[in-house]
Amino acid sequence: MDRVALLAHQLRTPLSAINALAQGLIRRADQLSTHDVRAKAEKIWRASLRLDELTETILSYSRATAGGIVLNPSEFNLDELIRRVCREQGGQDPSRAIRLQLRGLPAMVIGDAILLEQALVIVLSNAMKYSPPERLIEITARRRAGMIRIVVKDQGIGILERDLPFIMQPFFRGQNAKKLPGTGLGLSLAWYILKLHGGDLEIESHEGRGTKVTMIVPETNTTGLSYSI
Repeated sequence: MDRVALLAHQLRTPLSAINALAQGLIRRADQLSTHDVRAKAEKIWRASLRLDELTETILSYSRATAGGIVLNPSEFNLDELIRRVCREQGGQDPSRAIRLQLRGLPAMVIGDAILLEQALVIVLSNAMKYSPPERLIEITARRRAGMIRIVVKDQGIGILERDLPFIMQPFFRGQNAKKLPGTGLGLSLAWYILKLHGGDLEIESHEGRGTKVTMIVPETNTTGLSYSI
């Protein structure tokens, strides 16, 4: 499957779900209970969130390859950003347990809050996607020597050892993840965002035992660096 076909396929999946559910509501509106309507509406909402996530990733990747992403640095509270992302992503899967340990973070950091939030959403949504809903996801953040390390650790399917060297290449998907939804663009985009900040992205994983992704970002970045995907 070529890259364009892959993207089209990934976009069609949530669109098909939205279409089918909406038609079901129209045809059976007078036969459905309030509970049934709410359940179908929630499924439509989740599919629309997935579609929005895919669209934003594809658009951001296109801007990155064209050199169109630049930092818009400002002061922001990283603790609040991390908590908000966890709250919003967790709201999409209320049964999911997410444990937060945020210690010693500065009151303010300087960077592009919108881009860093996008990178964290990518990493956390991957952890949720590739691990069973009953498995805990742990997020820790620490400051060390002017750098902040945000670690997202899951207990999911993990990454095959032979796939690890390629996992951040655009469009690459691990052998054990190909049946799950995804474009293979997320991690490369998150890496790109962190590199622009003068940081990095590190991945440790074991098949069947989970994955640990470490986002490294400096406390202060006002200019950004030039990187290409």
